[in-house]
Amino acid sequence: MGLAAAATTHKLMILGKPPKFSIKNPHNLFGKTLVFCSPNSPTHFNSLLCLRVNSVHSKSPSIRTHHPIQELLLLLVFSLTLLCFRLLSNALLPDFPLHWQRFIAFSRKAEAQTKSYPKHLWQAIVAYEDRRFFRHFGIDPVGIGRAVLSFSARGGGSTITQQLVKNTFLKNERTFSRKILEMVLALVLERTMSKQRILSSYVCKIYWGHGINGIESASKFYFGKHPSLLSLAESAMLTGLIPAPELRSPFRDHTSGKTFQARVLKRMVQVGFLDIEMALLTVRQPLHLHLSREEHADGLSVELGVGEKNKQNEEGTESTWDSERESKIREVCEEMERWALKVRLRST
Repeated sequence: MGLAAAATTHKLMILGKPPKFSIKNPHNLFGKTLVFCSPNSPTHFNSLLCLRVNSVHSKSPSIRTHHPIQELLLLLVFSLTLLCFRLLSNALLPDFPLHWQRFIAFSRKAEAQTKSYPKHLWQAIVAYEDRRFFRHFGIDPVGIGRAVLSFSARGGGSTITQQLVKNTFLKNERTFSRKILEMVLALVLERTMSKQRILSSYVCKIYWGHGINGIESASKFYFGKHPSLLSLAESAMLTGLIPAPELRSPFRDHTSGKTFQARVLKRMVQVGFLDIEMALLTVRQPLHLHLSREEHADGLSVELGVGEKNKQNEEGTESTWDSERESKIREVCEEMERWALKVRLRST
């Protein structure tokens, strides 16, 4: 540094102005100027070394900051997520993970147990309870839309999978949050196990009236036989009990068995599982109910059978319809025949 530069620097220091040194290289390939500032520079907050690079051909990128509206939306989404989680968790039974593990083990056992069941039993249950069971993904949008438009007059829109979830994992309170959680778990369940396993778990778990759960106990209770031996008429009658087993029990009203049996047979014809001739033949067949003891847990009478004549033996009691009951059964058959005639006329 020359004497003139040194004198200038000394003069600036005396006046309190920080000296500034610039090194400019005309042969610099990047075309940049390096400027070094004094440690006492107030404009750079007493930094030890300030490096400013001025580019000729480019500009420094601008710093992006979050917009206040975006931050508010993120906070709102997070708050709603926590609220939904709190509401949905209140609808679950305690120890949900344990219930889930037990159900998975139960479903495997149920599928193996029901392999010998007749095909018409599965067809009756699917046709009456969830005709699109093998086509939907756990939730039936068509059924939900029908339930909304008819204000649940034609059914609640719940699929077999949803009913299974409701009876296994959820509390009994009828709330909107429970319905949402029911749909979510139905979607998860459909991706966890096969349709047949879900259907097997359903028939082995649902309530069939008179304190009975499961199709095997129900078949022995109503007909005194294993489910693998159920006829089409018996399968249709048992299926008709599912929505309200206590109210529809043939032990309470002898005519209800035939009434709801006819409804199931109609659904099977509509879905395509059964032809009209077989449905008419089935509805005309008498139902023989079986009881191996004189009294139910709820005190029902022993006159429970449906047959052509009275019979009593060591295994149970069977009784016949009286004239009034036979008249009602005849009305059910005649109504079924009129319905079949209308269906045939529409098809022609």
